[in-house]
Amino acid sequence: MENIASQDKETWRSTAPRALIADDQTEVLEALRLLLKSQGYRPEVVTSPRAVIESLKSRNFDVLLMDLNYARDTTSGQEGLDLLAQVRTLDSTLPVIVMTGWGSVELAVEVMRRGVRDFVQKPWENERLLAVLRTHVEEGRALRKEQRLDAEKSALINEVSGAEDLHVLLRSAAERLQAAAEADSVVIFTRAPRDQAFWATAQAGITDDILGRLKFEVGSRILDFLGAALDPRNKDLPEHERLKLQRTKIDLILPMKLKGELIGFVGLGNKTTGESYDSLDFKFLGSVTDQIGAAMEHLRVRGQEREFEEAREIQGGLLPKEIPQIGGHEIFGSWQPASAVGGDYFDIVRFSHSSIALCIADVAGKGMPAALLMSNLQAAVKAFASEWMQPRDIAVKVNRVICSNISANRFITFFYCLYNARNRKLLYTNAGHNAPVLLRRDGSHARLREGGAVLGVFPRWNYEQNEIELATGDRLVLFTDGVTEARTSSGEEFGDERLIGLLVRNRHLRAEELQQKVMGAVANFSGGEFQDDATLIVMSAD
Repeated sequence: MENIASQDKETWRSTAPRALIADDQTEVLEALRLLLKSQGYRPEVVTSPRAVIESLKSRNFDVLLMDLNYARDTTSGQEGLDLLAQVRTLDSTLPVIVMTGWGSVELAVEVMRRGVRDFVQKPWENERLLAVLRTHVEEGRALRKEQRLDAEKSALINEVSGAEDLHVLLRSAAERLQAAAEADSVVIFTRAPRDQAFWATAQAGITDDILGRLKFEVGSRILDFLGAALDPRNKDLPEHERLKLQRTKIDLILPMKLKGELIGFVGLGNKTTGESYDSLDFKFLGSVTDQIGAAMEHLRVRGQEREFEEAREIQGGLLPKEIPQIGGHEIFGSWQPASAVGGDYFDIVRFSHSSIALCIADVAGKGMPAALLMSNLQAAVKAFASEWMQPRDIAVKVNRVICSNISANRFITFFYCLYNARNRKLLYTNAGHNAPVLLRRDGSHARLREGGAVLGVFPRWNYEQNEIELATGDRLVLFTDGVTEARTSSGEEFGDERLIGLLVRNRHLRAEELQQKVMGAVANFSGGEFQDDATLIVMSAD
């Protein structure tokens, strides 16, 4: 049997896998111990289920190689099955490989059902056993690393989201990134408004004397390479820029962007483990740099006001002061909060004289928590929305940001559309929101439902989108559930059917008149008592 390749063996030596071997036969344990030790493992052997549990409680292991039978007069495997349940409780990510000389198909199926990664029959073949172990050690390490980085991402986002100013946000981000990426240093560069140069504004693991001194001017060649991750040793970079980066011991650079525009970049030193950055590191770093950029925008948008008594003013400031218009159309919107601070949000963004985006959302809950989450949503939408960004892509990006900021039992319904006034085509996606109504001139109507799940629940959800065309005389109506769920004192709801009937009967009205008609009818129906925020947007094609 040949040993593993020398380069791989050197890599394993620096992070030698710790293997726990459990069997009641000392000769089996010794053979396995010698085999694994020769391949760079750190083996530990035990002879009973109780010893397995004691070892797992006291140390971390990369793999458990265990027999199913420990009482020599039994071949049922029940001892091993009972042990598996305890192991899963202690460490659900630990790869478990079962070895037994008393096997059956039924037993193999049962242990796999209980979370065992593989099943090896005694006597074993060394090559196959080593291959199985190596595969599951690597998979187990990857799983644990992914879970660790997910937790680190959540902690980083929670910390930067709670920062009171930009310097606190960036310093926290640098320290969190250093710990999560296991980097010996981190430097964050941000663009200064006064000269547009990118200055070192936060660091971890490097002396503070680089802050306010180290910068890259507008026109620096490094900026041309920051469409993606960059190796600072790139020979296409000017020598003086490479030397500047080498002096700060930067081994990897990642861009921070908003709306496709570079707003900063992050430099990381070598990994303290001696390893290279892998695909999980790049996935984590790419995600959190986007999050840091969105958090920076979040601070800019909502400012420093966090007092509850000013919460209504905060929310009012997040909603549009004026409704932008485009030729041949009228757009009007209204917002009726149910309490001092609500969770409804809408925005209308004009990109050009013929291109506009409309979005409406509803945060689950009321009061300050809902308003703060709504401000996170607005910051993310403002950060990512553009004339060239597809609605489904907006939903994907915004959902990732919200998933990293939202607490348990909260979610956001969200509708976003992009409208081209030249060809009157509307491209939209709906993330679990009340389906808007496209009211036709002849009284027929369509509901805009295509999209996907609500925001904040499934971070990897891929959204769908659809396209529909408006004609002269059509009315597009967007609303939140505060409109249709408004109730009388006896508990009767206004409802979708009553809303659509009202729209059909008044379809001849202009946008502002129709909006006022609906909100007036809802207020009269509920006696002026809104149980939830009520938001309504009407766009007419004239």
